Amino acid sequence: MQDRRLVIMYSGGLDSLIAYHYGRSQGYQPHCIHLNFGQPYAEKELASILRASEWHPSVDVLNFRELYDLFSSRLTNHIIPSRNVLLAVLGSMFGPRIWINALDGEQNGKEHDKSERYFQDVSALLTFTNEFFQSQTVVESPFASMSKGEVIRWALGHGIPREVLFDTSSCYSEHQHKCGTCITCVKRYIAFLENDIEEPGYEVDPLKSQYFAELLIEIPQALQSRDFARFTEKRSAEFMALINRLGVPANG
Repeated sequence: MQDRRLVIMYSGGLDSLIAYHYGRSQGYQPHCIHLNFGQPYAEKELASILRASEWHPSVDVLNFRELYDLFSSRLTNHIIPSRNVLLAVLGSMFGPRIWINALDGEQNGKEHDKSERYFQDVSALLTFTNEFFQSQTVVESPFASMSKGEVIRWALGHGIPREVLFDTSSCYSEHQHKCGTCITCVKRYIAFLENDIEEPGYEVDPLKSQYFAELLIEIPQALQSRDFARFTEKRSAEFMALINRLGVPANG
């Protein structure tokens, strides 16, 4: 049975599935909520979250399908403006603690709604606006200090089969399950490699993608200049350790 002490804003992706099991390991029975914006890859996400097995939670789906078409002209790299602000507000209607996943390094994005300040400010605002219903509202990421590779390592170490992780949906492509070229595909492929796992099923080798080529230039430059405004030092070190192990030359 779900409880309302913890609400997870559940995308159907790798991080949200692991967050559900992480919450259970903390003694919660998380209430999982998915917001359908009507984005091109929405049907893949819905197929992922509606899987029924011992590893998958029951998820309530809120439909805002018209939204995507209304603001799609403003999008860059599929980033939805203030998405996590909306998720936080909706989640706070169901319970006092809301998890929205943001991993180490993602807090530095220009959209700011995964930043440390975002979590602090939105928690303070929703604590104020929801005082009639709950004494405190906390919006947080359970994985703020963990990289995607570390999150996968936690999942594998706690018995979640790799095949269950493979079935999650992170790709931005409308028709391909794992295109191999979008940012999310490349990030998760790298994270699995960091755990000595070559995830199958990609249409294109993610290591041959344009985004991976950019990482080969930008991360070495960040380490050389000690400028970690975009990539954290830990994330940069993990990436360099991986490409050194793979024998891939850096271009920075």
